[in-house]
Amino acid sequence: MSQPRFNVIHQSLVRPILLAGAERPLAIANWITSAALILGGGQWYTAALGALLATAGHWALTQAAKIDPQFSRVCVRQFRYQERYPARASVWVPPPARVRPTVPTPREMRG
Repeated sequence: MSQPRFNVIHQSLVRPILLAGAERPLAIANWITSAALILGGGQWYTAALGALLATAGHWALTQAAKIDPQFSRVCVRQFRYQERYPARASVWVPPPARVRPTVPTPREMRG
């Protein structure tokens, strides 16, 4: 009992669920949207737009998943908490004063 015990954790338990390299819900939504444009549009330009969305959209999703595999969940959580926890140095610090822009507005330029 003096030796430490090591447990093996399989990679599938900690690796995020990706579909073809992109986040699963976003990839499915992208594929459904592009399939609807390709098959349901009836015009050549909607099919071209669907093909562009299928290729470029999925490429963008895979690039985003390389940066952060749970990007959409983090963004949704951040937007949800933004009202309750605004960005401040501390809870007791009052919100910052209004910052005046460096470039004058047209009203200020007129005089």
